Amino acid sequence: MSDTETPPVPRPRLEPKDWVRKIFISFLIVGALVGIFFTGKNATTGMDSTSQNLPNSVERLLPASGDEVLRQAQVGLDLAKGYKATITINGTEIRSAEDGLITDLGTGQVLYQPGPDKPVESLNSGQNCVIAMVWDELELESTAVPVSWCFDAT
Repeated sequence: MSDTETPPVPRPRLEPKDWVRKIFISFLIVGALVGIFFTGKNATTGMDSTSQNLPNSVERLLPASGDEVLRQAQVGLDLAKGYKATITINGTEIRSAEDGLITDLGTGQVLYQPGPDKPVESLNSGQNCVIAMVWDELELESTAVPVSWCFDAT
């Protein structure tokens, strides 16, 4: 080596704990991506399969997701014993009897019949989407879980 050449700079070696940290972070990232993939794959929101994947609090959707009904058809759900619900039809919230919400404690049905002078006079022609907020009657309404589905009206 001549006097004008600079000696090669040695590359810094990673300490063993640096390797462990990098491997750990890599596993966390891969685990998060796998979790996101399976969550998206198993999610059921508003698709035709919603009626087959109901939470334990809901026994049946009316009409079932993917069904085709008339524009004046009743909308609602059949709840398991001990649950309450409110519904939102195409963005219009139906919360009480004053709004037209029919709650039958004997059968567990929570229904809405569109009609004149009601918040929803008729269902939209084409796709209609419903979000029901369902909660245990012994709990606060703030613990409600959303159940959503869509169907077509003609």
